[in-house]
Amino acid sequence: MERFKADVLLYIYNRLFEGKVVKKIDVIDKFNINERTFYRYIKDIKDFMDNTDRELIDEEIVLDKVKEGYILKEKYAENLNEKEALAISKVLLESRGFIKNEIEGMINKILDNCICEDKKNIKRIIDNELINYVSPQHGKELLDKLWKISNAINEQKVLDIGYFKIGIDGKRQDEVSRRIVYPQGLLFSEYYFYLIAFIEGKSYEYPTIYRVDRIEDLIITDKGYEIEYSKRFQDGEYRKLIQFMQTGELERVKFKFTGRSIEAVLDRLPNAKIIKEKQGEYIVEAKVFGKGIKMWLLSQGDSVEVLEPDKFREEMMESIEKMRRMYI
Repeated sequence: MERFKADVLLYIYNRLFEGKVVKKIDVIDKFNINERTFYRYIKDIKDFMDNTDRELIDEEIVLDKVKEGYILKEKYAENLNEKEALAISKVLLESRGFIKNEIEGMINKILDNCICEDKKNIKRIIDNELINYVSPQHGKELLDKLWKISNAINEQKVLDIGYFKIGIDGKRQDEVSRRIVYPQGLLFSEYYFYLIAFIEGKSYEYPTIYRVDRIEDLIITDKGYEIEYSKRFQDGEYRKLIQFMQTGELERVKFKFTGRSIEAVLDRLPNAKIIKEKQGEYIVEAKVFGKGIKMWLLSQGDSVEVLEPDKFREEMMESIEKMRRMYI
């Protein structure tokens, strides 16, 4: 009898500790016990936790009426619920940042480690997307490489990388260039991960950008580097400036926007500010790297008119005129 009781208590406690919901009817059916026994076992676990060192177990068993069962309050709050698991899975799928087997592995682990009572339902929702998921064209596994780069950034270790480029014909160039770099950060943008790093021996004001999938050979050296705290790389701030993974000169651009969604512009350019608005016409100012913003502004067609700086406006007008001539 004592052995049987221990089995039930461990079952209940393990489910609670895993952040799952313990439902009375499930335990009664599984172990063929009555309702009174179930409540006694719940009380036994509560008493055990109340009399245990609170530094080891700082949790509380509560009845969640919405979930129709008992939960370990703090543990339940720490774990992913079904809504969060679904949202993260959808974002991963939409990002298309990883090849299929890495995506499947991550999503399965997310579902295995969430408190979802109905994981099969979530699986059904995303199964069709998983079946039809198209891996990025590079076909490279990235998780290990991203982890190595992150550790090098954290430990301030110099990287020795082999890097290849893609020619204008869309094919990989045979030459692999070797670079000694000081890694500063990792960013993700539109299907690809990028390493942000300073090249050893170069005095560029801003770091260079490397697509991680094009790093063919990655060596973490024993050589370290130092950066003054006040000059440390700030991923979040840099991310606002380099929305298009293109460098160039840092520009303060002012333009008029008359398109359908000013919200989409502000989401695309996080540091942009509306300095004037009148009847659906917006004057927007943003600070970004010039090469990338030029490409984006050109893609907006008649919805955008560049106002400042003058040199930037003239370059844009020349680009537009060249495009028109191509289609005449």
